[in-house]
Formats: sequence, C-alpha cells, structure tokens
Amino acid sequence: MKRLLLCFFLIQIVSSTTWGQLTIHPSTFVLTGNPSENDVTIHIEVTNNQSFDAYVLWSRVVESAPASWLTWICDKNLCYLPTANACAPNKPNILAPGEKMDIQIHVNPAAVEGSTPYNITFMDYEDPTIILGNVTGEVIISNTVSTKNNPSQSNLSVYPNPTSDYFQVSETPGLRYIELFNIVGNKVRSFDAIPQKQYNVADLTDGIYLVRMLTSTGKIIKTIRLSKR
Repeated sequence: MKRLLLCFFLIQIVSSTTWGQLTIHPSTFVLTGNPSENDVTIHIEVTNNQSFDAYVLWSRVVESAPASWLTWICDKNLCYLPTANACAPNKPNILAPGEKMDIQIHVNPAAVEGSTPYNITFMDYEDPTIILGNVTGEVIISNTVSTKNNPSQSNLSVYPNPTSDYFQVSETPGLRYIELFNIVGNKVRSFDAIPQKQYNVADLTDGIYLVRMLTSTGKIIKTIRLSKR
C-alpha cells in the first residue's frame, strides 16, 4: 500500500511539473469583431518556465464556425493555412528558458456574422500525449461590434493590394520589421520597416502571401494577406 501511495504521489508531482512548463496568457478569451473586418486577431503569449529549451507543438479545434469563415494561426515559425488544424510535426516551436512566443489567432469572417468555440492545446514535441497547456475561447462576429476597438491595428494597411511589383505599409508606431510568407507558410522575404519604402516582390510567383509586421522586440503587430498578380 505504501508503494502504491508513493507511486501516486510521484505521478502527481510529474503531472504538476508538466503543466507548469508553460505560462499562457490569456488562457481564456472572447474575440469579437465586425463582419466588415478582414482580419480579426488576438495575441496569446506563451512563456517557457523551464531551465531548458521547450519544444512545443499545438493543435486546435474550431467547432462550429460558419463555412465561409477563414481562420488561421501564426506561431513562432509559420503562418499556417486556414486548413491547418495543427502545426507541422517537424516544426516545433523552440523556446529558450524564459523566452516568450506570440501565438496569433486570425479570423476573416467574410462579411458573415456568427460565433464558435475556439480551443488550442499545446503538446510536448517528444511525446505529444503530454499536454503542456490549453487555451479556451470563443469568437463572436457581429454587426453590433465596432470596427474601432483597436485603432492602431485598424489603420494598419498594405497597399497596393493586389500588387504586381511592390507593396507599401501605412505608417504605424512601433513597426520595425516586415516578414513575407508564402501560402505554405515559408518565409520568403524579410525587410526593415522604413516609412514610405516600396518593398519589392516583382520576382515572386503570383499568388497569396502573408505580410507579418513586428515590433523591434519581435512582437507581431498584425498579419495581412497580400495578393501578388
């Protein structure tokens, strides 16, 4: 009996330590937006509390979103396609001790009202059955929601869009870096953000790209879709 109690006690310690590997903020959320917006976004901050590197995978469940909605996640490595419900198993997010990672949840409601539960689970790379943490939330898109809840992000735009040779970004306080990702989530360009600069994309293949805008500390301000024609 003593051995059984000891084993149970040890299991409890390991379980508690595993759940303590990450700090997730916020761990619950309600994301609201207006149907006229093309990118409703929330940022989730994930911190590695361990004294060694953390290798983190994630998966998501979007239960009842309207069929016309597009919703995708950007993690430390990639901005994934709306069809991706988990990060690539060979691309874990590697966090050094104390390092923070910005997870973005994006929703393009395509002018349609609706709501859906939205859940993300973080797992250990070496053993995905080990759950490192969860985010539980709800997305609500309604005409009753103002489009001016976040002026700095609402005013941030990429133009011309579509484009054939270059794009520019509207001036935004704190914008320092710009990254360009192709439709499969691979980074194809990096730029220093300079006011009025024209960012050349003339040699890129026609298609859809994601323009990620970051601060000097690497925090993502916003991600916008760019059509190259």
